[in-house]
Amino acid sequence: MSSDPQQFLPWLFPRLLGGVYLLAFGSLLFQVRGLYGAQGILPIATFLEELRAGLGKRAYRLCPSLFWLNSSDAALVAGCLLGVLLALLLMAGLAPVPLLFLLWLLYLSFVAAGQDFLSFQWDTLLLETGFMTIFLPLAAPAPWLVVFTYCFFLFRFMVSSGAVKLLSGDPNWRNLSAMCYHYETQPIPNRLAWYAHQQPVALQKVGTLMTFVFELALPFLALGPQPARLCCFVLMVLFQALIFATGNYGFFNILTVVLSVPLLDDRLLAPYLELPAATASGPASLALSLIFGVFLLLNLGQLMALFYRPAWFRQLLRWLSPFMISNHYGLFAVMTTERFEFAIEGSRDGEKWLEYEFRWKPGDPRRPPRQAAPYHPRLDWQMWFAALNPGEIEPWLGSLIVQLLQGSPAVLPLFKHTPFPDSPPAYLRLSVYRYHFSTRQVKRAQGVWWERTLLGRFQPMALKKDEA
Repeated sequence: MSSDPQQFLPWLFPRLLGGVYLLAFGSLLFQVRGLYGAQGILPIATFLEELRAGLGKRAYRLCPSLFWLNSSDAALVAGCLLGVLLALLLMAGLAPVPLLFLLWLLYLSFVAAGQDFLSFQWDTLLLETGFMTIFLPLAAPAPWLVVFTYCFFLFRFMVSSGAVKLLSGDPNWRNLSAMCYHYETQPIPNRLAWYAHQQPVALQKVGTLMTFVFELALPFLALGPQPARLCCFVLMVLFQALIFATGNYGFFNILTVVLSVPLLDDRLLAPYLELPAATASGPASLALSLIFGVFLLLNLGQLMALFYRPAWFRQLLRWLSPFMISNHYGLFAVMTTERFEFAIEGSRDGEKWLEYEFRWKPGDPRRPPRQAAPYHPRLDWQMWFAALNPGEIEPWLGSLIVQLLQGSPAVLPLFKHTPFPDSPPAYLRLSVYRYHFSTRQVKRAQGVWWERTLLGRFQPMALKKDEA
């Protein structure tokens, strides 16, 4: 890898990361009251109270969040709005170091107290990237070790995603049949996923093989010199664009593309950017290199931990874990081969049942799958996780049912259509369906994107007198 420093990186990368923060906070803004407000599914105020009651003062360290100060609905909405504002200021290039710190702290405050709905790998990936980048603008140009650490971070993230698929022992990855299921069983498919699923098995196996190439072979180019890194950047962008085009993963793909930007160098970008003059002194560059040397060691440790995790490193990770500055990654280690879905149905009399319609997850078989990303519909995503084991009702899903029976004005907007807009139903029940993408012939004849089979229903649920 070239030892040349990068002049563009301290100037451009924080701005691009500001765009990702904007997507993250902007997406959360429209859901925060329904997910976390006083009448939400998992109220943050209740969670923090219970945490403090159970752990005492340890709760503040194990859950570092500004919402210990105020977790009202107004504070949650204000936190999202502040995040949007700070992200816009960062994109404009104003005061990057304090803005990066405040954005990281504010997003950490949500994720630390966010429970199930903020437990996705791209949330922790944003926090780890965001914390590291707080220090980046301290010296320009960025020293070689800083650039290498970003490249190694991308390398570790991608290789981890490929390694866990093999280490899991899942036969669908090992016999190259995983993509035969992926487009249909991924959390929120889009329209192009239906078309991708129709391709021949042989082509799906080639797609599975290419996934391993992109995740296990391509990342090694990130550690080489130019033009290998340029080739890695182009192919990484292509890989993320294909994932984005055939699925809904929030801001994950955009964040991964941003993480690929350090693969470029000044010779490629300087002609198109008006870069400020170099500001780094010898001591500043040395200090920054030492800081990023620590980040590099953490990345090396996380890569090693895929195969061997000594006790001292496990203890270090436990100490760091509340701050989410060094995290484990690896998506779809085991391929889901069947798609189950919960349908929520309400009734006033226990005889006539009407279905609640989610905005993004599969429901009506005639409704085409939709593109949500880069918006992240967190309730719809979590419904996919809940249906992985359709024989049980997770606690948060039970809370959702209670809020619907109470007609929560914060929760109802999370749905596309609620059949009881004026007053809540007397009863709710969960129906379990198995979903399959329709074939071309069935779609042409019946106009349906999905075929679904009813597997069973839970007993109707109603509020107790003291809950009504």
